[in-house]
Amino acid sequence: MATRSFRDIATKNREKWSASAHNLAQRLSAQLEAETTAQEALGRQLAEARKLAHLTQPQLAQQTGLQQADISRIEHGLGNPTRDTLLKLADALGMEIVLRPKEGETKVQI
Repeated sequence: MATRSFRDIATKNREKWSASAHNLAQRLSAQLEAETTAQEALGRQLAEARKLAHLTQPQLAQQTGLQQADISRIEHGLGNPTRDTLLKLADALGMEIVLRPKEGETKVQI
C-alpha cells in the first residue's frame, strides 16, 4: 500500500468543499496570517527594546519574574503574552503600553 502525504489527502478532500467552505477557509487563513504578523511584530519590538536596554533574556527574566523561555517565545512571535506579562516587560524596559490607530485607520475616540 502506497503512502500519501498529508498535502495530497487535504487537496483531494478540499476539492469536495462547498463554495461557502472555501470562503470560510480563506477568511480564517487571512485572520491567522494577520494575527501571526502582529505577534511577530510585537516580538521584534520587545527584542529591540531589550537590546537597547542592554539586557539579555536571562537578565530581563530575572527583573520581571518571567521565564527566559517565555521571553524567547514572545520575541520570536510564538508566545501569546497576557496583559500582565506585557506590563511586566514594559515596566522592566522603562516603557509603557500604548494603543494607537493603525496607519491609514480612522482614530477612535474613547
